[in-house]
Amino acid sequence: MEQKNINTEIDVRKVLRVTLEHWWWFALGIVLFAGAGMLYYLRKAPQWKTDATIALRQKDATGNSPMEAFSMLGLSGNTAAQDEVVVLSSRGLLYQAIDALNLWDSNYKRGGMRWEGEFRNPALTIDYVSLTGKAKTDPFTVTVVPTKNGYKIKTKRGFFHRSSTKVERLGEPVETGVGTIIVHANRELSTDTTYRVGHARREAVVAGYRKRLSVTQHKKESNIISLSAVSDIPERDKALLHQIIEQYNLNAIVDKNLIASNTAAFIEERLTVITNELSEAEDAVADYKEQNKIADLNTQAQLFLASSNAEQRAMAEIETQLSLVEYIDEFLRDETKRNSLIPSNIGVSDASLTGSLSEYNAMQLQRMRILRTATEDNPVIEQMNAQLASMRQNIIATIGSVRESLQIRRRSLQAQDSRYNRQIQDAPEQQREYVRVVRQQQIKERLYLYLYEKREENALMLASTAMPAKIVDLPQRDLQSRSPKLMKMLVLCCLLGLLVPAGILYIYFLLNDKIDDPKEFERKIKAPLLGQLVQNSRNAHIAIHEGESTVSAELFRLIRTNLRFVIPSGIQSPVILVTSCINGDGKSYVSSNTALSLAMLGKKVVLVGLDIRKPMLATYFNLKTPGHLTDYLAEPEVSVDDIIVPSGEHRNLDLIPCGTIPPNPAELIQTERLDELFAELRKRYDYILVDTAPVALVSDTYLLDRIADMTIFVCRYKYTPQEMVEYINQVVEQKRMHNVACVLNGVKGLRAGYGYGAKK
Repeated sequence: MEQKNINTEIDVRKVLRVTLEHWWWFALGIVLFAGAGMLYYLRKAPQWKTDATIALRQKDATGNSPMEAFSMLGLSGNTAAQDEVVVLSSRGLLYQAIDALNLWDSNYKRGGMRWEGEFRNPALTIDYVSLTGKAKTDPFTVTVVPTKNGYKIKTKRGFFHRSSTKVERLGEPVETGVGTIIVHANRELSTDTTYRVGHARREAVVAGYRKRLSVTQHKKESNIISLSAVSDIPERDKALLHQIIEQYNLNAIVDKNLIASNTAAFIEERLTVITNELSEAEDAVADYKEQNKIADLNTQAQLFLASSNAEQRAMAEIETQLSLVEYIDEFLRDETKRNSLIPSNIGVSDASLTGSLSEYNAMQLQRMRILRTATEDNPVIEQMNAQLASMRQNIIATIGSVRESLQIRRRSLQAQDSRYNRQIQDAPEQQREYVRVVRQQQIKERLYLYLYEKREENALMLASTAMPAKIVDLPQRDLQSRSPKLMKMLVLCCLLGLLVPAGILYIYFLLNDKIDDPKEFERKIKAPLLGQLVQNSRNAHIAIHEGESTVSAELFRLIRTNLRFVIPSGIQSPVILVTSCINGDGKSYVSSNTALSLAMLGKKVVLVGLDIRKPMLATYFNLKTPGHLTDYLAEPEVSVDDIIVPSGEHRNLDLIPCGTIPPNPAELIQTERLDELFAELRKRYDYILVDTAPVALVSDTYLLDRIADMTIFVCRYKYTPQEMVEYINQVVEQKRMHNVACVLNGVKGLRAGYGYGAKK
């Protein structure tokens, strides 16, 4: 746990260090994003939210379905209100509202850096005489620029299709890139203002408005519905919301009146039939009286009153109900009226049949409403057709049950009436026939009066239809809804100005596999760290000189001091190999300046160039001869004195350059002549430094470990891959080279050494 906390602290310090090093990235990011945000704010027209609230009127309790009853108890959501939310946001209703306000084109004028929308009195109206094929499907804009000599009309469709036409006056056909159009000016146009009209297909316009429109239920069980729209023209949104509510009320009233209108037509049809039948019954009574010379009105009245008992009234009521049931049954079986509403408010007394008729009509109204924006092939319509067919069959079955029940009651009453008839069977045949004829007249008259009353009730219902949606809050712009808000946008831009550079740095360091943290390098390496060297600002191979006190000189002195503690005690004239993992780490730079630093201490030092494959020592010290070390190893007649040359930088420093590149460097390194050379050098010098080849590329350095007392690995800041640290650790753990130490080269001045960053 303690180690984990240490690592976390080191990571935080690394993040802070990287942030401070790249502070100007963040400052530049804030300036750029804040400037871009301010430019966007000045060019973007402000968006406003306009909202309205309506309340759906409650239905009568008798018409509530079981689900509505559960809704009243709070056990279910208000499904009726949820359905109305879908209706209010439907394409068909929105199409009607847009068409009523003629919002198919959008009008703008240039105000400063912004385009400002126009609604009530737009400057331009355009007639599209003949559009091209693409212009009929793709949206385009028409821009009118008034000039001193006329008008410039520009069209733009997409990004590439643009055109420009000059005209002297408006109101005449103009050929443009989108076709032939006529531009009408509704008022005098200012030469300091540019005007623009946007046009698109009607389906696209409806889709655009529908995207900006929001219709939501206030609460799950509530009848309150909120409507809102967001755009840069709040006055247009106010008119649109008001028109949507108005169209919704009109459509709902039409839907509700469909049942009443259908019932009225049905009653009128039946009244015509009953009127004819009643007229025939009355004619039959009159004919009978005339034929039988009946003039005794008292006797006739007594006969009529005798027949007008309770059984006769009940019989007339049952006959009325049977007639109504038969009318409905005929209506249902008529295939031409399959998709029509069933007359339900005609006085059928059976509650189950009345409820079934109401449910059927509600389903039929919902189907009609969906068909305004869908086709017969819609899966929802097909499903509803199946449900309606099933409901029709159920209603027909219910009618059969009701008919059978009424017929049973009629037979019972007829039995009672038979007993009455037996009591008067002794009466003259003339009287019995008269009673029968008057009874038929009475039944027809009762049915006629009943239907007439229902016609008046239905007409009253048509006249007293209330608006289904009551406006609670009129459409109004929300003054707090302006967007974008300047301060909020600037804060967001500043945050982006910080996050984007941070993200770039994160990706950079995520992909970067180089050593970029000296502290982390020191923690991970399993060998002693002799020191860190700053980046060589002089671009010269020799970084230290006698009497100078530069950053590089002080750091090499620090390495020289640490080197004396790392060299095993008791070793005289130690041989120190200086190597690296890959080319370019600066091993020759480190070996040369370390040797020079030791020479300045008064020690006799020799620097041997054993990077035989790529010798650079003679070049770095500007020697006239490339050296003869390889000649010494290959030819016995060459002596040690023949290969040692003065460095030219200090009297105590000698060099043994490599010389000619041999074809077999590995074999030369393994010869006894090399061992003899270093045995002789140990006698002559206090320190022998060897500039060797990179260990990760060739095996030459490993072959030299037999003559070395210690090895210095050179790594370079932001150059050596991180995986080379693990490579060095494996060398140490496997003891492939003994007494290994490390030097980190090329570190920035402020991050290396002990306070020498200000010196040069």
